[in-house]
Order: sequence, then C-alpha cells, then structure tokens
Amino acid sequence: MLKGQSTMETIPKILILLTGGTIGSAINNGCIDVDSSRSNDLFSIYKSLGKPTVDFEVFRPYNMLSENAEPKHWLQIIKTLQSYNLKNYTGVIIAHGSDTLPYTGAALCYGIDSPSIPILLVAANFAIGETNSNALANFSAGVDFICNLRLPGFYTIYENSDHKTYVHLASRLLEADWLKDDFTSFGEPLGIFDSRGLCSTPSPQNPTMLKLYNPTLDDVPCIKEFRNEILALRAYPGLNYLCIDLKNRPIRAVLHSQYHCGSGNVLGENGTALTDFIKNNPQVDHYLISYKNISGDLYASCHQLIKAGGIPLENISFEAALTKLNFAYNQNEYSPQAYMQHEFFYEFVRVTPENGYVI
Repeated sequence: MLKGQSTMETIPKILILLTGGTIGSAINNGCIDVDSSRSNDLFSIYKSLGKPTVDFEVFRPYNMLSENAEPKHWLQIIKTLQSYNLKNYTGVIIAHGSDTLPYTGAALCYGIDSPSIPILLVAANFAIGETNSNALANFSAGVDFICNLRLPGFYTIYENSDHKTYVHLASRLLEADWLKDDFTSFGEPLGIFDSRGLCSTPSPQNPTMLKLYNPTLDDVPCIKEFRNEILALRAYPGLNYLCIDLKNRPIRAVLHSQYHCGSGNVLGENGTALTDFIKNNPQVDHYLISYKNISGDLYASCHQLIKAGGIPLENISFEAALTKLNFAYNQNEYSPQAYMQHEFFYEFVRVTPENGYVI
C-alpha cells in the first residue's frame, strides 16, 4: 500500500508522456538512438519491483533524442497536456532526454497554467538495462513522488552519481555537467527524495512547502507558435561581434550571458566591445545576465552596458532566461520586457527570510 492508502482509495492514475531521449533509447553496434520498444521495458521492469498498483496512461507526442528539440517541440508537449483534463490524474511524468531537459522544464512553467497536480520530468544517464543507468531509479522515484507527496507544480527528479535522487524546481534546472552527467539547480535543489520522502534542510533560496502546496493561480499567456527570433551569446575573451550580422536577420532579442557579476568587455577594439554591438543594433532588444542586484554596487562595465541600452535580468539562470525570452516574444498579453519581469514558477532566486521549509 502507498502511505496513507486504504483498500477503498482510488488507484493513482499517472499520465506518461514519452518523448524519446536516452531513457527511451537502445544501443546497437555502438550507436545510441531512440527505440520505441524501450518504454515497454521500463514499465515491465518497474512492475516487477512489486510496487503498489498504478494506472499508467501513455501517450507519445514525439520520439527523438533531445538534442534535436526546438521550441516547437515545447509547444507539442504543452498542447498535449492542454488536451487532457489534468484534474483526472494524480500526476504527470514526462520522459525526456537529458541534453535539453532544463529548457523543456522551464517551458512547461511558462506554457501551462498553475497545475493542481505534480508534473515531473525524468531522464536517464544511460539507456535502460545498461550498467549504472539511472533510468529506472528516476522513473520509480517520480512515481513515488507523485503518489506519496502529490505536490503541485513543475519538477525534475534525477539521481546523480552520488546515488542521491534530487528534486529540482523545473524552472531552475541547469544543464548537466560533462564529466558525471549530474544535474544541479540554479540556487539549490528543492531537496533529496528517498524512502523517507522529500528531505532537505531549510533554504532561504527555495519556496516554502506551504507555498508549493497552495499555488497561486496564474493564467499563462497563450502561445500559438514559436518564431526563431531569439539569439543567445555567451561572453568569452575576444568574442568578435563583427562576425554577427543582425541587420538583415529576423532577430528581435539577444540574450547576453555575461561573466559571473554581469560584467562584459566595453574597451575592446575591432569588434570585441559589447557596448558597440548594442549601440550598432538598436533594432534589437539586448538582455544581460548575470546580475544579482542591479540596485546595488555594480562594476563600471555593467553601468556602461546598461547605459548603452542593455536590459539587465536579475537572479535567473541562462536556461530559464533563454526559454522565457522565446515565450515573451511570441505572446501578446504583456510587453516582452514586462513578461520577463513576471514570475511564473519560482524562476527568480530570491533569498528571503520567509523562504525555506521543513518536512
């Protein structure tokens, strides 16, 4: 029995969306690629563990490795979820590739109205059945999280190489590292999930459990399509902006990922000064990260970049900001800049005394 479940209670019903990725792949002659039969392996292995009965309803919006994902695939998942009455389900699990997992996770937060059920993304480091694969561990933890906690919102569950299963707010997940395939959060993970439940020490960077269990209703703006009009650039020494022609390109906004304190090159010559690039392309909105507090002390280069026309974004990850810009410039309910300032699902990391939680 699930915790607190009596024989008279309804069997949990979970909607499963399969999109491919490593968790839905097989290895043939040294090549890893999606294999639609692997979902059957995942379900059969899970059921063989003697877990409590769960009613899985399965749908496949598409089937591919997630490095091939584009914003139009976010929309496929969003429209699929909108086609279901989610109140009829205990939760949703989206099996997804790890490469673009943070972007799809953030997209759900901007594309789906505040849910009354948990919507989880799970992935895998290796294909099902391979040595050290965490595919089954992640899927099983996702099912247990939904059935036992029933925590509304958007989350990612993933077992790192330390064999601890972390729960992340989907709006704060960062790309996995290259060496261990581990995921981290912008700020801190929400907690660690194990046989005891969701366990963590209080963190002033995370929303309280009271807030998460009582979500603020927020109707997200409707997105009908994504036009590929957002460009992202990461700062590095010697970046030559003369190589980037925006004059005759359908680009409406550029996200400039600056150095850790929001600084950037303002003295460079022969095309390496970002201030010149911003001034020479006034037809494009230029957003700047990473800033912690634009009202506080800033480096001289930060002041010059903002004076040149850069729009600073505070306390948001690169992945969440880039995804959000795609939504901001393809909706009509807010001005793009107002949209970027509106918080949807805790994408802004704010350290406040009222945050933090205990179980």
